[in-house]
Amino acid sequence: MSPFDQLAGLDLPTLQVLEAALALGGLVTEAEVSALVGADATPYLQRAAGAGLVTRLRGRLAVDGVVREIFSRPLGVGPAAGQLAAALSVDDLKVVARNLGLPTKGRKTDLLAAVAEFFLDMDNVHALVKRMPAATRAAVVEADRDGGQVRRYGGSGIAHRSRFTDRYRRVHPLDWAEEHGLVYRVTWEDYQLAGQVALAVREADYRAPFQPQEPLVAWHTPEPASVRRDAQAQGIAVVGLVSALLDRAGREPLATVKAGGVGVRELTRTAKTLGVTVPTVRLLLAVAHEARLVDLDERVVPTAAYDRWLKLGLHQRLAVMLKAWRDLDYLPSSQTGPWVPEHHQNWSAHARMAVLRAWGDRATTDLEHAAQWIWWWQPLTFGGTATVRGLLDEAATLGALGAGTVSPAGQALLADADIAKAVGDLGEVTRTVRLQADLTAVVAGTPSPELTELLDATAAMESRGVATTWRFSPATVRGAYDAGWTEQRLSRALRKVTDGEVPQPLVYLLADVARRHGSVRVAPVASTLVSDDTTLLAQICADKRLGGLNLRLLAPTVLASQATTADTMAALRKAGYAPRQQNADGRDVIEKTRRHRA
Repeated sequence: MSPFDQLAGLDLPTLQVLEAALALGGLVTEAEVSALVGADATPYLQRAAGAGLVTRLRGRLAVDGVVREIFSRPLGVGPAAGQLAAALSVDDLKVVARNLGLPTKGRKTDLLAAVAEFFLDMDNVHALVKRMPAATRAAVVEADRDGGQVRRYGGSGIAHRSRFTDRYRRVHPLDWAEEHGLVYRVTWEDYQLAGQVALAVREADYRAPFQPQEPLVAWHTPEPASVRRDAQAQGIAVVGLVSALLDRAGREPLATVKAGGVGVRELTRTAKTLGVTVPTVRLLLAVAHEARLVDLDERVVPTAAYDRWLKLGLHQRLAVMLKAWRDLDYLPSSQTGPWVPEHHQNWSAHARMAVLRAWGDRATTDLEHAAQWIWWWQPLTFGGTATVRGLLDEAATLGALGAGTVSPAGQALLADADIAKAVGDLGEVTRTVRLQADLTAVVAGTPSPELTELLDATAAMESRGVATTWRFSPATVRGAYDAGWTEQRLSRALRKVTDGEVPQPLVYLLADVARRHGSVRVAPVASTLVSDDTTLLAQICADKRLGGLNLRLLAPTVLASQATTADTMAALRKAGYAPRQQNADGRDVIEKTRRHRA
């Protein structure tokens, strides 16, 4: 197992202890770390040592360098003094060593080792901080507030500055700090405060963050029958949601935005139509896209694979969705803008299985506290509690959780076993509907694709759950007639799928809308020809040279043209007629000759 994998498996207090050890320089004693966190850090350091992230060196504990890749600025402090001092020249190191009371003879490596060792002992650091001049202390404290960075100090170099007498020196509060190894130049003008010094100048009661107690969760023992029942009910519901979403997308493809993906406005509209939340719509689209049930280009439309998916049993459809969810390499629940497939979060597929594995065989209905508990045990696996909560919500929506614990389907995902078999029998799709006198249509269970298509075409969906309800209205029936249905065809189709007779109110509604449907007809007209000379209009209408205008006689004195006014005028003149143009108010339009000038 790699060091990064070992880190990902550590709990929050162990990581906090490692961060504190890094802030102290990365080569520490148990007592120093314990003092900084305000509790006994030994058990957690031993846990880190067991993971190969801490080793004993010269009577101290050395933190593996890979941990610094996670905590680049532990506790908000910069590198240790020993690391920063490596950039000093031999002459500068000698000045610092002399001011610290250390030997000034030897090679650079000897001087550097002595300075580093001095600052590893926090008692030395605290003693040094106590004798700082007041102005220097104020400057160092301010630097700590700025993340340990000192901008545009621009010192002239330790050894170079020390050659001047006090009479000619430019005195700066940070000169003393630099000459005693508290700050170090990192660019031409910018300096960095040593990490141990930053900790030493903080308030006397400062303690590093440390949370040894795991979050409390009201766990209980799950009941297998309840878990399976709840997960199956959720699975049936989500299969129905995907079917409803993609059926609608097949009739009216979801629009995309210029930046790519489905915009927030379209997501909100779809969520309202389905009776779910926007994050749920994001999840459904993500799973459907991963399973290749939809194609995302300029619009979101179902694919041929969706038609094949509809022919599967309910348990097989859910298995396809769960596999797609497991393989997703991004978190739909973390998106805030348009929904668009992302492919730069490869850790997320691992996180999905990690959250189910961490849950184990426990059960709770409190997902918020469960998310905090899971994150406490593996912070680096998930990044934040919001991520864990999003993963749990996804799992619950898809039936990977049931009655507050990992469902059989979730267990199959973890074991890479047969998911459809683990889901179990979800029943057959429902092919009949109960039509009621209040103009509602109720389908118990999951409606078949054919039944859904019929009811969606003639009624509006009102609610979805264990049963799905549609409602007929004059507007929905008129929409069916507009789409080509007739009263006779619709009556026959409803009689075939209803459990009983078609209720009398629905029969009256179908007949009443059919009687009024088409009583007024609308046809496209781009321009009209009006003349009191009915013979002339009849001649123009019959003139084959004007066939491109698609002229129709609306009244003895009115012809309708499907061409624009300009094109109609041009065609009439070319055919030898002398038309006169009028505006929408019936007034003559005077055509003035345009005179062009340079």
